[in-house]
Amino acid sequence: MKADAVRDIALAHAIETSPPHEALPSAARCEAITQEVLHTLGKPALGGKAGQAAFAQFLQLRAKRIIQASQLPADVRQLWQHAPGLAHWAPLAIGLLALCLGFASHRITDPHRVDLMSLSLMGIVLWNLLMYTVLLLRSLLRLARRQPARVAPWEPTQPTPAGTAPSAAAADEHPGWIARLRGKAMPALRGSGLRKMALRFERNWWQASEGVRNAQWLLWLHLGAALVAVGALASLWLTGLTKEYQVGWESTFLSAPQVQHWLNLLFAPTQWLQWTTPWSLTDIQALQGWVSSSLPAAPSAPATQAMAAPASGVGARWVWAYTALLGATVVVPRVLLALWQGLRARWRSQHLQLPLNQAYFARLQRDFGGLATRLVLLPFSMDVTPERRAAIDHFATDLYGAGAHVDWLPTLAYGAALPAVDLAPAAQAIALINLSATPEAEVHGELLAQLRSRFGANGQLWLWASDFAARNAGAPRRLQEREALWQEFAQQHGFNAQLITTGT
Repeated sequence: MKADAVRDIALAHAIETSPPHEALPSAARCEAITQEVLHTLGKPALGGKAGQAAFAQFLQLRAKRIIQASQLPADVRQLWQHAPGLAHWAPLAIGLLALCLGFASHRITDPHRVDLMSLSLMGIVLWNLLMYTVLLLRSLLRLARRQPARVAPWEPTQPTPAGTAPSAAAADEHPGWIARLRGKAMPALRGSGLRKMALRFERNWWQASEGVRNAQWLLWLHLGAALVAVGALASLWLTGLTKEYQVGWESTFLSAPQVQHWLNLLFAPTQWLQWTTPWSLTDIQALQGWVSSSLPAAPSAPATQAMAAPASGVGARWVWAYTALLGATVVVPRVLLALWQGLRARWRSQHLQLPLNQAYFARLQRDFGGLATRLVLLPFSMDVTPERRAAIDHFATDLYGAGAHVDWLPTLAYGAALPAVDLAPAAQAIALINLSATPEAEVHGELLAQLRSRFGANGQLWLWASDFAARNAGAPRRLQEREALWQEFAQQHGFNAQLITTGT
């Protein structure tokens, strides 16, 4: 789905999941908008790609009308219209910083010399070669460990049933300094109920567009790496216009044959591309110490004379050599990698994903298709009493609407494998675990891994928290710690846990 459409849907989601406010449409008005959009679209397709496209069109049109029905202040509308990706100043800052860094690195280390063993120029080349190796290994590991893409849930991850207090984990939806900083950046919303709605939208939109933003960061980091090399070359050439370089090398520990071997290894890419012969031992020995750059360079071999650098002095020849080396190993590869990341960013901005397995979208799918949501519950190592069953059925109804249909499977014994379950395409497989249990990687981790691999995005984790909350009514901190422990454990296995705190 395109970025603009997802941004509208994220704002509509924030509006509908916020407490009632005079500037926002009521629940009844949102329901009327849903019916109006369904009437406008007519009878939609319900299967295959045509059904997915029709549902996406339904979400987009519905979101636009909900936004139109809202009286949003200018701060929220400005936040809503912000395109995905980096701030406008970030690319300029990265480019200028990279150029200055490259220019200064050569200017400080080799101000009046063309050092064959220049630490600044060789450092740029070797660092980039190391980064290419890391990128290649990461790509190979990602291919080897390829897993289904996980779409992070939007906040709030679950609605709070009427008459109940929010869970400890959801009590503060926007902790941390970033939220406080953003709150100060919207002074017009301070003290109003719209502030939390705006922060919620911003967080969900930031999360949904993360792939686009990451690709843009990589694009500019690659261009920044190329500009570091360009800055170093600019210093090398500009200094040579007004100064006569001293050319050569010196080392306490390396001999001339060792330097020859190292330089031929380092310059092998450009020697191959330019069809030039490797440096001879005589060339290297003649430059041990420092000589004037006006010293005539050794003539090239007849077969390669046409491809040699257009330089007669030894200094100019080495300036051209380092220019070709940085161009071939840094500038060109980094520009190509930046182009690839630019294409990725463009593709991702056209293919953002929604967390369609969340209750908010499940209810809209039910309204769109006129179908009930089927939930298959798999209790794990816990007794399901009639009271617990009734409370969980009520929770499912609050979450997915009156059309939710819950199928209960027999309770799994502790350590038992996940049974074979035949799910319909839109059904949800839900593992039900007692919050009183301490998460164990060998038992609960294995269960969640099976749930994830078998059902993918249609798998969920519900935690029965009522018993633990009742036993620790006087110790809310312990309840918070247990909820945080389970949430972290669930996220490590690709889930966002839903807590059930009603019933006994």
